[in-house]
Amino acid sequence: MLEELDFKDIYLSSNQAWLSGVPGTKDPVVAPVAASEELAELRALCGKRGQTTKNDEFAVRSNGISYRVSYLKSVNEDIFVLRRMPASIPTPEELSIHPSYVEMLVRKELSGLVVFAGTFGQGKTTSVSAVVVERLKRHGGVAMTIEDPPEMPLEGTHGEGVCFQTWEEHGDFGEACRKMLRRSPSIIFIGEVRDPETAAEALRASANGRLVVCTVHGESVPMAVERLYSLANSAIGNPDDTSSMLANGLAAVMHQRLEGTPRKPKLEFLWLADPDSHGVRTTLRQRKWEQIANEVQMQRNRLFVQRRPASATASDTDARIALRG
Repeated sequence: MLEELDFKDIYLSSNQAWLSGVPGTKDPVVAPVAASEELAELRALCGKRGQTTKNDEFAVRSNGISYRVSYLKSVNEDIFVLRRMPASIPTPEELSIHPSYVEMLVRKELSGLVVFAGTFGQGKTTSVSAVVVERLKRHGGVAMTIEDPPEMPLEGTHGEGVCFQTWEEHGDFGEACRKMLRRSPSIIFIGEVRDPETAAEALRASANGRLVVCTVHGESVPMAVERLYSLANSAIGNPDDTSSMLANGLAAVMHQRLEGTPRKPKLEFLWLADPDSHGVRTTLRQRKWEQIANEVQMQRNRLFVQRRPASATASDTDARIALRG
């Protein structure tokens, strides 16, 4: 029954269930009675899995659907919030990521740290997974993930490339990243950078020529970069060393926010992987976070001018739309 329904999240209490993200409705809606038995089985599965992992977040799979589960303790009872995960990895084109950004992110020679930023529920993991798969299909290689829990069906072959997903249930991403380096993957995918040790290890790996992709919570490109710096510096302890490592290792930051119906990403993009990126790298070394927004806008303007035909007469509004993603 659930497999046939179109929804984004399930809220499961002990005796009730609601669905959110159902097209044409206001959130939430009461789950259909016909799905009651399946939902009861799903809640039992979540309870069993939660007791096994001892974590507030974990993944389950039921009747062909994968879910990312978050545990919520309310005043009266235990609630499970289930985010429905895609059955397959969409392409960057299907996600409406601008082709220019995709071409930069899948350059064969790209190395350094690539950050996908945004707030909760804005599709960061989906976008980074799409880019990882696109790189593997084009260039082959080996990708390895560090996740808690794994969210997207990345495990397996993609073209001539292959991805191995790992589940770091205790959240020690920093140590997992150090171990991963010894296995020499082409791509290291860190599910989310949210603690100082992970941020520091991601920067160290990227500054040494690895391609590291990750997600970071942030409301804009500048805020994501500053958060990454703050986390890493808590572990490194020297602001100059941290900002230098950030400037040397950071390759790109893509911030996304989903808008509209159907929801499509509005993108902000910061690119540092070209030889003429000295200026923005100097900005990072000097920790002038407020200037990053200007660099994002200037890069966006340059990209539009480069892509516009000589006879083009598009308005400024058209230009903004063209680069929204």
